[in-house]
Amino acid sequence: MYIPLYESLRPKKLNEVIGNQKLKGILRNWIIKDKIKSFVIYGPPGSGKTTIISAFLNELDTNRYEIHKISGALEGAKTLKTIIAQSETPLFKKQIVLFVDEIHRLNKAEQDVLLLHVEKGDLILIGSTTENPSFSINPALLSRILTFEISPLNEEDIEELLNIIEKKFQNVSFSKNLNIHLKTYFGYDIRRIINTIEALIDIGIKEIEPDSFKEILSSFGYSKEDKYDAISAFIKSVRGSDPDAAVFYLAYMLENGEDPLYIARRLMILASEDIGLADPIALNIAVSAFLATKEIGYPECLYPLTEATIYLSSAPKSNSSLNAYMTAKQYINIDFEIPMKLRNPVTKWMKTKGYGKDYKYPHDYNGFIKDYYLPEKIKNTQIYKPYDIGFENKIKQRLKKLWDGFKNY
Repeated sequence: MYIPLYESLRPKKLNEVIGNQKLKGILRNWIIKDKIKSFVIYGPPGSGKTTIISAFLNELDTNRYEIHKISGALEGAKTLKTIIAQSETPLFKKQIVLFVDEIHRLNKAEQDVLLLHVEKGDLILIGSTTENPSFSINPALLSRILTFEISPLNEEDIEELLNIIEKKFQNVSFSKNLNIHLKTYFGYDIRRIINTIEALIDIGIKEIEPDSFKEILSSFGYSKEDKYDAISAFIKSVRGSDPDAAVFYLAYMLENGEDPLYIARRLMILASEDIGLADPIALNIAVSAFLATKEIGYPECLYPLTEATIYLSSAPKSNSSLNAYMTAKQYINIDFEIPMKLRNPVTKWMKTKGYGKDYKYPHDYNGFIKDYYLPEKIKNTQIYKPYDIGFENKIKQRLKKLWDGFKNY
């Protein structure tokens, strides 16, 4: 049976794990003192979360601990309840240790199943997740477990990994400073580094250097610099109303392994910064694309991301919201007082001091009345200057009609 190189190299003990010295020290100390605690490790895919946890579990005394491993993506409440029922059996003397890979995939109800039993000590819960636990794990459960963030491999760690591979394949060698190139191109993704090297070995390449990767990986060379160049080109293409270029750069980033949520977040920013009130629906489209991307993941997320990219590229553009904020920001450091009529008279004393006096409730005047709301020193300042573009032109016409003779919209 074929076993991927990544699996054959997976460390069996904590001292064989490369990097993350501090975390390994904590886990090793727990083993020595036989005081195992519930915890979750989070970090990007391929960063070594499962490797560390598996090595840790391998060192637990099986006479003391009964270890169960499940996938949060594949198994749910029924499996959890079976394991928990076993932990509650009086005759069962071993401590239950449950490892849930992709624990963020468990829904709220499934996480609630674990909550009480973790608190009571019926089981020790260990989880791995690619998502920030603050968002993906119920607060009540999260408060009862420790959280660790995986540390990415540095260049020295990658050099150590290459040495291990050279020992396994004695007829394979790596060029000097290849570890630096691998860190630049693959970052945290240990799995991708190993899988790519294995592919090179499989096609007969014995001396592996940076150019070797071009043989099998057209995307090799998507460095951090390329990442920021690509997202910059993407955003500028959307801002420039060129859907052809925008979708091109979107595909370039996704096919090179860019985090889809990173792209989706940038679209949300752009929807407000560059389209704004010219088409208020744009922000809804961008937020929907983000939520869809987060829910369905890669590769299917390419559909909502492409849809949002085309819509935002085609939408009218306005940065009046940004300009309004930056204009307002210029005035906040002046010596001003909030008008008394706008202050809420919460107490009787405040009312006697004039809080809320002369405030005109717009609904008493058919929904609108001309009045000053800015501080006295800048009461005639126009901060928001709407454009004659798209929906914003309708906003401008409405404001002009409302404030005619009072403000110059």
